[in-house]
Amino acid sequence: MFSEKNISKLIILTPIITVLLIAFFTIYFFIQNQYKYFDDESIREEIEYISKQKNILKKEINSVLSYLDYHEKKANDEVKNRVKNRVEILYNQLSVLTKDKNLNSSKKNEIMNQLIDSKAINRNDYFFAYDVQNDKLIQPFNKSIQKEFELNDKFIKNYLYPDTGKYVQLKDKLIYIKHVPKLDWIIGSVENSKKNLKQIKKDLIKYIETIRYENNGYIWIHDTKYHLIAHPFRQDSIGKYDIDLKDASGDYITKKFIDETKKKPNGVFVEYNWQKPNKKQFSKKLGYFKLYEKWNWVVGAGLYMDDIENSILKNKQLLEKRVDKYIETVVVISFFVIFIIGILSVFISNRINQAFNEYRKSVVKKEQELQDLNKNLELKVQKAIDDVKKKDRAMLHQSRLARMGAMLSMIAHQWRQPLSELSGVLMELETASKFNKVDEKMIQDSVIESNKLIEFMSNTIEDFRNFFKPDKKKVYFYLDDACNEALTLVDASIKNFNINLVKKVKCNSIIYGYEREFAQVMLNLISNAKDILIQRDIKNPNIYIEVDAVGSSAIVKVLDNAGGVEDEYIDLIFEPYFTTKSSSKGTGLGLYMAKMIVEKNMEGEISVENSRKGALFLVTLPFKSGKD
Repeated sequence: MFSEKNISKLIILTPIITVLLIAFFTIYFFIQNQYKYFDDESIREEIEYISKQKNILKKEINSVLSYLDYHEKKANDEVKNRVKNRVEILYNQLSVLTKDKNLNSSKKNEIMNQLIDSKAINRNDYFFAYDVQNDKLIQPFNKSIQKEFELNDKFIKNYLYPDTGKYVQLKDKLIYIKHVPKLDWIIGSVENSKKNLKQIKKDLIKYIETIRYENNGYIWIHDTKYHLIAHPFRQDSIGKYDIDLKDASGDYITKKFIDETKKKPNGVFVEYNWQKPNKKQFSKKLGYFKLYEKWNWVVGAGLYMDDIENSILKNKQLLEKRVDKYIETVVVISFFVIFIIGILSVFISNRINQAFNEYRKSVVKKEQELQDLNKNLELKVQKAIDDVKKKDRAMLHQSRLARMGAMLSMIAHQWRQPLSELSGVLMELETASKFNKVDEKMIQDSVIESNKLIEFMSNTIEDFRNFFKPDKKKVYFYLDDACNEALTLVDASIKNFNINLVKKVKCNSIIYGYEREFAQVMLNLISNAKDILIQRDIKNPNIYIEVDAVGSSAIVKVLDNAGGVEDEYIDLIFEPYFTTKSSSKGTGLGLYMAKMIVEKNMEGEISVENSRKGALFLVTLPFKSGKD
């Protein structure tokens, strides 16, 4: 099936089949997702619609309660204004009659009789007066009021001297009193504040019974003692003790409404079964009830659940139509896209097939070229290996030359002083000979001193020759001895350039390893520090060497004050052939070889970091025994 002959067919059919499968599964999962969305959306729609209907009931009830509040307040304000106006009229009349400052008891009685006999006061107004000085109640202007309002001296004494006027609510009675300073009287008017509310309540009930909302929605009222106050469809039962009223389920619904509302006066929802207006059959109904505490009324409103369900069903049907139309549109678009993609796939597949045939021809051609190349590859590889070996030999030769040059430079520094001293001895001998002052003793002394200098120079050559001999086996050696061996070779060069070298031994550990190789590592680190100090022309150049031990490891630190290694080079400093010196002065193998000796041959570690003054090289080696 997957032979080379069938590849062209596979190229054409594979994308088409792939597109069809992807389209099928995409449409399938999309349709499933849409139906799930419909179910979830239907539930959400139902919850939202019921919540909306509940809000409608709350709104209707709150509107009715606000309407009752408004009219109750308005009625109370009217009563307040009436009693106050009556007292103010009387007060003004008394102010006119009391312009004379000399008022005695007879004059006061005269004023009172004069006021009562005048037409300024309506005989039906509920007036009274209290003589503070004589501590007695002046009879009410309307004597029938005294008994009705139970006016007496004790009552009035509780409200003495309200010069600016004061309201007093006593049960159903609203009283307004004011002090008349010239007469030292308390005058007042009283009225039953609840009398006018009877008519207002009747008017409000008639209005409430006319309220309609939604389908079959209306308002009804009970008082907290289970009496029906208002109902647009139960006029025969108005004022009736309604506690025995049952719904289709046999529940005492009036008792249920009112008892639940007493527990939750801020509003409560109750479900029950009740008839729709002008219909005999019962339907499930959702009612909302709230207490109007001022009048002890329980105001109720309700909606029939089948009306709610019908509305929800209509909304679901509209939603279902939208979802079906959306699915239909997506399926049509999907098939159209599949058709377009199919055509494009055939076209592209043909192009791929052509390209594949051309590629196959190209592969055949390349195979032939590869065969020809393979014939010559072995020769080319061998030639490349030879070139690499030549380069390596050249690099090693360059490294040897560099080491030889460094060694010769150090030998030259080591020989410079003894040669100068030998020259001095010979000059002294020559001078003495010219002045005929040479004796046998002087000649013997000069020979002895010259032999010492020549022996020192010979030993120097031997030290260098032994230093660079490779170690054949590991030995135990003191770390400080290896450091001193390296310092012996470079000491003259260090002094020649006026470099201050300080060595501090805190703990001289015994190391098991290659002593000469480690001395070469130290020589390399000290030489590098010397070279960078000379290269950067550092004033007061210093090299600090510290030998110490921490835990089970010996540590050697080499620190200079040349300013440190550049950040861009610090990670490359131990790489082979990497150097910051010129090509004539460095090969880039010194620190690489030092790393190989420390880490591979002696199982230690070498690292570098920049300190505040300069580069700090840290060599860590495991040691076999402790201190000196």
